[in-house]
Amino acid sequence: MTMPRKTEGQALIDAFFAALKLRRLKECEAILTRLRTLALYAPWCTYFDGVLASERDNDWAEAERIFRGLLQTDLSPSLRGRVLMALGNVCKYQGHWEEAIRAYESTLPLFTRLERPLDRVRAWKQIAIAHHQGYTHGDLGSEALLRAQEHCRRALELLDAIEEPSTDIAWLEGSLWNKLGLIYRDVGRWDEAIRCYRKDLAICRSLDDRFGVGLSYGNLGEVYQKRGRDSWPQALEAYHKALAIIREFDDHYEETEVLANLGFLHQEMGATDTALAYYEQAIALIEDLRAGLSSEKARAGFFATIADTYANAVLLCLQMNEDERAFDLVEQARSRAFLDALSARSTELAREMATPTLSLEEVQAALPDDALLLEYFTTGLVETEDAHRPTAHGPERHRFPPPRTLLFAVTSDAIQVHDLSLTPNALRPRQLDSVVERHFLRRRTRRALYERLVGPVEHLLPGKQRLYLVPHGPLHYVPFQALLAPDGETLLREGGPRLSYAPSATLLLSPRFRETARAPCSCLALGYDTRGRVRTHFAEQEADTVARLTAGQALTGPGPKKKIFFERADDYRLVHLSCHGEFDPQKPLSSSLHLGANESLTALEVMERLRLRCDLVTLSACESGLSRVRRGDELVGLVRAFLHAGAPAMVVTLWRVDERSTLIVMKRFYREIQAGTSFGEALQQAQLYLRNLTLAKARERLGNEDWRLEVGWSELDDERIFADPFHWAPFILILTESSAS
Repeated sequence: MTMPRKTEGQALIDAFFAALKLRRLKECEAILTRLRTLALYAPWCTYFDGVLASERDNDWAEAERIFRGLLQTDLSPSLRGRVLMALGNVCKYQGHWEEAIRAYESTLPLFTRLERPLDRVRAWKQIAIAHHQGYTHGDLGSEALLRAQEHCRRALELLDAIEEPSTDIAWLEGSLWNKLGLIYRDVGRWDEAIRCYRKDLAICRSLDDRFGVGLSYGNLGEVYQKRGRDSWPQALEAYHKALAIIREFDDHYEETEVLANLGFLHQEMGATDTALAYYEQAIALIEDLRAGLSSEKARAGFFATIADTYANAVLLCLQMNEDERAFDLVEQARSRAFLDALSARSTELAREMATPTLSLEEVQAALPDDALLLEYFTTGLVETEDAHRPTAHGPERHRFPPPRTLLFAVTSDAIQVHDLSLTPNALRPRQLDSVVERHFLRRRTRRALYERLVGPVEHLLPGKQRLYLVPHGPLHYVPFQALLAPDGETLLREGGPRLSYAPSATLLLSPRFRETARAPCSCLALGYDTRGRVRTHFAEQEADTVARLTAGQALTGPGPKKKIFFERADDYRLVHLSCHGEFDPQKPLSSSLHLGANESLTALEVMERLRLRCDLVTLSACESGLSRVRRGDELVGLVRAFLHAGAPAMVVTLWRVDERSTLIVMKRFYREIQAGTSFGEALQQAQLYLRNLTLAKARERLGNEDWRLEVGWSELDDERIFADPFHWAPFILILTESSAS
């Protein structure tokens, strides 16, 4: 007897969820293929496409796109509730806490109308989790803890009102007590936190959930540690119980969490050798864990564990005078933070880009004798100000490192480490849609930043021809070349070292092995004068000029260029793009370059589709060098995309650039390159040339139109009209090959 079509579809839906719960993703794919044959269930198929994009591919941005598109269609209330919950989850996995909360909150009226109290409880639980994790990651302030607490309490009250107990209710109740305990831990209400964990322990034991028991012991240990010295023996006992149980289940994520806690506890106890040993065990597990996080716990919370573990280990090494080990950990932390940020969008790319980091000894062996490497490392970065403190103790993020800015100054034969007595939170941008703010360019600020960031190692600069800068955290936003020394001159100066930036010492100094021969052609220059909301006037002229100076090819105008670019870019040694660029701080891999009318090139497309054999890529576009910086230095944007595509050197901009000054810089830059000058020296000479250019000379170079009315310059022909660092300081050279400097 043939099963009715609707019944068959519902059976397939139930089978999909059952397979998903057991992580049988191949089985889910087969079920979805069968469900596609039933036209009535097309919305469910789209929903399951999003589920698999999230659960199988860890492609949360794609899953978010699918779910948002589906919500624009006519869905049954039940399916709409599922899609909203799924949307909340993928937003949460990406650290978009407010978007996640809005999605979860949208389900509450639906579940009320459908009379599904357990689903309302689950929604409240997820809202609480998003608030709490946003606080834990440093993105939300302490008021988020109060909101998380309120939603946990509301969910527990609703569970109490359900008269028929069940295993599902018990599981849900236990997880809520656990989450409430975490919140009480963070606000310093330790006795209440312990009571919550003991309730969770009792429920786990009643359900024969030994793994849950292990997690509860770990949480108990954290609270005992917070209570102070007298409770540390109880904390140690709880951590060891947790570690023994979790190791039975071979869960490396949770094992890393307990090892980090043991390191943190022994660090507080003053047992530094033991603390470092535990941190090193945790880091060894972190290094073994590759992209493709599968559990909700791992995806939502593990990145914070990684950042804190590395930061605490680095600070401990410096406390122990282990400068070499501290530097090695900093390099590992940089590499890992980038891979974890990238894995949130593309696990395949993250695996492809994983490479071993260099040790201090290897860095020094590769560092030229005439070079100084300044590598910075920040800890304790938060992205929000706390408006108030909910308890007398004040909220406290567990294992959160103190705010520090460290400087590792490395030469070929020595290393110096300095704590710069500067909190990185003082440099955090107030808004991410204008990341490099004007206050960085004030004379007083530039002088103060030089004193803090460069002053301690200023004595190492004489005789150095190359200065490699490796920023970290908010220091990515600082225009080092414009910083003012005590003599009133900037770090970029006549006769001074050539300044270059690098993502890490490893990427700068690792040997590069090109898979193919050097590209045969000279330069491919793309230009487009934007006509819309943001207008550009000189981009196409710039591309034509660069092509002429380099005997290359220019592609200009509003027509499509992306297909040609992907097909031909591999044939050129120099690639130049002059156009409007947009940085997306929430989704950095969606940052884009406007190549033509209604045509944009995103960072993700560059990573996935472009392969280069070039020597240099120049992104002469507004904000082309910006990347979202969060805890752990998660730096992803157009720069990383082109570096991944094969560019060993890049010239980019840090803020919205004046087009006339850009055209002048690029003309001089490419003339220097054609004369055989290194990229580092060519950019240095071009910036100094622009800085010293008078109004009369500028008119001679670009035409005699009257610019003064537009930008307020004086009428003096001998005025150095581009002397303000706003004009010359945004251009930076980023290297992954030291020879290009």
